[in-house]
Amino acid sequence: MGLFGPLAATTQFYLYGRRHCTAKGWARASANYDLGMLDTADLTSKVFIVTGANSGIGRCLSDYLASRGASLYMVCRNEARAEVAMREIRASSGNDKVHMLIGDCSLATDVRRVMQEFGNREQRLDGLVCNAGAITPTKTVTSEGYEVTLATHLLHGSYLLATLAMPHLRRCEAGPRVLFVSSGGMYNTPWPGWATANDAPASEYNQELAYAYAKRGQVLLAEAWASDPFFTGISIASCHPGWADTPGVDCWLGRGKAALAPLRTLWQGTEGIAWLCVCPQEEIQSGEFYLDRAPRTKHLSGPFFTEGTFTQNSPEEVSELMQAMRDATRMPG
Repeated sequence: MGLFGPLAATTQFYLYGRRHCTAKGWARASANYDLGMLDTADLTSKVFIVTGANSGIGRCLSDYLASRGASLYMVCRNEARAEVAMREIRASSGNDKVHMLIGDCSLATDVRRVMQEFGNREQRLDGLVCNAGAITPTKTVTSEGYEVTLATHLLHGSYLLATLAMPHLRRCEAGPRVLFVSSGGMYNTPWPGWATANDAPASEYNQELAYAYAKRGQVLLAEAWASDPFFTGISIASCHPGWADTPGVDCWLGRGKAALAPLRTLWQGTEGIAWLCVCPQEEIQSGEFYLDRAPRTKHLSGPFFTEGTFTQNSPEEVSELMQAMRDATRMPG
């Protein structure tokens, strides 16, 4: 394998992204489908949870779901910002069924409390969008002992939250779905194993890799659950917004974001995720990785944009990941 796999994955993702992930990529993809269907979707009988809902893609998606009449629960870490966002969304949508649940998705205690509070208000859940994120320049460990990027994106913000949501999703009779908002950054790496992702020393920490590990983990989680008969009837997919001009991108890349230009608007990044929320269930292929309403390749590490092997994980490695998350969250298998 040598250096070819890592080099191919990184280089080909950038070239692939230039075609598919920019604003031009969205324009090219959206020319082939009905944009208007999102404007006519009736969500007045639907209940959604969106995490990371007060800014960026999460806020844009929350605006959309509320505008179509959904009962919306915004999971946010900061109460003051959540309050402002909730009031703005209620005012712009005319929908008073917009609520906030305050919790840090990196913490199991917060995630469990949030789902308890949700269960006190609602019995059924139609859609869960796991969008909350965090990234730090140096290794940061939560009060519960987990690397914060891993805990927020994958362990607690996706695996634990979605597991706790399953009883509510099963009460939905019309197309329940779980969406993990991943990133094209996952093209750069396979899942490295729990010891590397969570337990490596601070001296070996790399924020870009920490992010990519968690995002690859979300894709593997969607695959694993989609193939598990226990989740039959619930559509589970990973997705990404492309290269969108979000506050997170601005903070992380600064002037470097020019290399991704022309960046998508927030709505262009959100539109495909909104479609996954409202489309007929039979149009979702569980386990797939979506961009702009279509499943996309999950690997780009082979010659000439083929999948290759560098970023692929063995079934045993995926099983070890799932067991590690079960053990960490003390959830039954």
